[in-house]
Amino acid sequence: MGPQEVIWIAGAAGRMGQAIEHHLDHARYIIMTTDAELDITDLEAVNNYVDTYRPDVVINCAGLSSKELAEQDPTRAYKVNALGARNLAIASAAVGGLIVHLSTDDLYPGSIQHPVNEFDKTLPPHVYGKSKEAGEMLVRELNPRHIIVRSSWVYTALPTDHLVRTIEMSRKGETVEVPANQFASPTSSNTYANFVISVMESGEFGTFHASTEGLCSRYEFAKRALELAGVPTTNLVGKQDPKDAYRIELENLMIKMTGIFEMPRWEDDLKAYMTDHGMTA
Repeated sequence: MGPQEVIWIAGAAGRMGQAIEHHLDHARYIIMTTDAELDITDLEAVNNYVDTYRPDVVINCAGLSSKELAEQDPTRAYKVNALGARNLAIASAAVGGLIVHLSTDDLYPGSIQHPVNEFDKTLPPHVYGKSKEAGEMLVRELNPRHIIVRSSWVYTALPTDHLVRTIEMSRKGETVEVPANQFASPTSSNTYANFVISVMESGEFGTFHASTEGLCSRYEFAKRALELAGVPTTNLVGKQDPKDAYRIELENLMIKMTGIFEMPRWEDDLKAYMTDHGMTA
């Protein structure tokens, strides 16, 4: 990719939009950012924006990510997660641009007892997952120059993030209840953003799983974070509500086959992220 190429981040005010913008090389790229001021479900507005700025890459960080809101208003979920993705795919294809579309491991049911790779069939168990699957399908159909990235449990150091809240509550001596029967591969926003940029610059296309190596429960993750922060774990309680149980392990098969990135283990990623953000003892 040449210097001063234009990158448009849609949904730039969100957690991953912020992280990707932070990690991009601002000397190499012209970075355009939009959020609520540009409605991605409005095809005319999206086309006008792309016609004006001619982005070489569109990174779609926009979406409705609340499972509860998606169940309450399926039309809104599909409009944002599917129609919005469709519009970005159409507009980016019209100018010969690449679209990088952020997706989720929620395309899989939480009862699979083996790792799932990019070629395994998806079977989303709820409206949110179904709307994200629809978005993926439209991106594939409408722009051949696409990269779709699925990940698990992406965490940040933002004050509203569960990682920060868990540490703060435990430090105050408050009881923190965390599910002990929900398993996935927690991935820091640093690692996720660096992967997105690496695959964007690699010349590769297609669907990529991008989560850290190894599997843990939310309880194990929280316990390790508290230990790294030097905070007592005595107030951490593992919940075992059967209706909330799930297990999703993404296999990063495309990463392994292409060799474009090396995913750390979740423990090493957590330690590096907390150290980088001054969160360790």
